[in-house]
Amino acid sequence: RVAEGASKYPPAAASGTSSSTDDIASHSHSRRMMLGRATTAASAAALASLSLRAPALAAVDVTTVAQQQQQQQQPVEMKLYTDPLFTLLIPTRYYTLRRTAKGDLPNAQTGTGRRGSSIFTAGDMSKAEVIAVERFPIRVLLEEAGVAPDAIREAELNRIEKIGTPQTVAELLALRRDRDKSGSSNRSVVQKDTVKVSDDGKTLSFALRVQIDVQKPELLMEQMGVSELYRDTLGKATLEGDDGYIMAVFGSALETDFGGVDGVALRDSVDSFRALKAGS
Repeated sequence: RVAEGASKYPPAAASGTSSSTDDIASHSHSRRMMLGRATTAASAAALASLSLRAPALAAVDVTTVAQQQQQQQQPVEMKLYTDPLFTLLIPTRYYTLRRTAKGDLPNAQTGTGRRGSSIFTAGDMSKAEVIAVERFPIRVLLEEAGVAPDAIREAELNRIEKIGTPQTVAELLALRRDRDKSGSSNRSVVQKDTVKVSDDGKTLSFALRVQIDVQKPELLMEQMGVSELYRDTLGKATLEGDDGYIMAVFGSALETDFGGVDGVALRDSVDSFRALKAGS
């Protein structure tokens, strides 16, 4: 029966079915070619658009980077701070704090108060940059170093080298500062090649470095590109006040910031420091 049923379909009908299939295939092929051309044209247009826009985008990026670099290289704006005891240039953006309360000021006998020997502080906490002015009784410094009180009273302590060698005086000042600070057991190291005394013998310049404890060195390397962190400090101590005190200024920042314009500003600030005589 299947054979008989198949013979009922005339050959012409089979031929017509084959022709219809060819037409459909031809139409599909033509449609694919049209879609292909359209896709190619769209891709070419997109590439052309990107190629036209790319230089403009690159120009914007380069300009932005150049502006940022220029801002980083611009000199830090400074202002003059005047006090009855000293004068000092400081960056305009720094906060300032002059201690006047009795308990905050260094005691005349011990040279320390609630804030150690500090009488003035300025800084930028977002960058951990600090400028501090401190007063140290010469007698107390020498007694702490083991010098007999009678020898101190008889000495004329109006020049740095009459107090001790420049290196020794710098180390005494650094030791006293470290003792006044809390929260760190690391000791500041005096950089020997930076210790200098002025021609009149009244002013001592030096630099300190202290390592900062880092709990996660790998995170520090990821964020800042270094595995160890140091704080660098420029110091200048003077006897210009002629009042039995060494007055000193310290400008400090992280080592990573000291190499840029902020380091230049801190150096200019320390260099500008002048102690004033009482009543001048």
